[in-house]
Amino acid sequence: MQHPVLHIINLPYRSDRKECILDELKKQEITTFRFWEGIINIQYRAAGIAQAHKQIVQYAKNEHLPFITIAEDDIRFTASGAFEYYCANRPDEYDLYLGAVSYGKISDDNKVEDFSGLLLYTIHARFYDTFLSIPEQGHIDRCLKHKGLYKVCPLFVVIEENGYSDNSGRDEDNSIYYADRPLYGRSPAAIV
Repeated sequence: MQHPVLHIINLPYRSDRKECILDELKKQEITTFRFWEGIINIQYRAAGIAQAHKQIVQYAKNEHLPFITIAEDDIRFTASGAFEYYCANRPDEYDLYLGAVSYGKISDDNKVEDFSGLLLYTIHARFYDTFLSIPEQGHIDRCLKHKGLYKVCPLFVVIEENGYSDNSGRDEDNSIYYADRPLYGRSPAAIV
């Protein structure tokens, strides 16, 4: 199976994250990827994050791409073959297809209406304009509530790395968000 190009957001001064994500790409055998410079908004961090995601979606719209796959640089794949599994399970109908969520009630058919976590996702072309119109005064994932058809991969393929968060401005233990979630290739207890 040919993988889509993976578009990755990375802040230039976070070389630690770039090294980690490059290692993850190698482990997953992902050879087609592009780094995008993250955007810093000193007054409101969430606006910078939204703008960083939107620059990639705008590119996809300008290039008339049928979909685009985006990742943040602080993801860790759950096991070997996780990205392959993610790509193989992309649904026919979706606006956003998510590799995992840190918050959100997922229905039996893998739908989620309200979620947190744009760690790894694929956005369909029909949803570009809606995504681009989301206000930047709030966290973009939270502002997407009830605006589209969101499906989550049947088994989560990524988790968010623990460590310093540029969003919150402090060290974070993200393992708590995945403790009861279905993870590809391993048990939730093994994420620490």
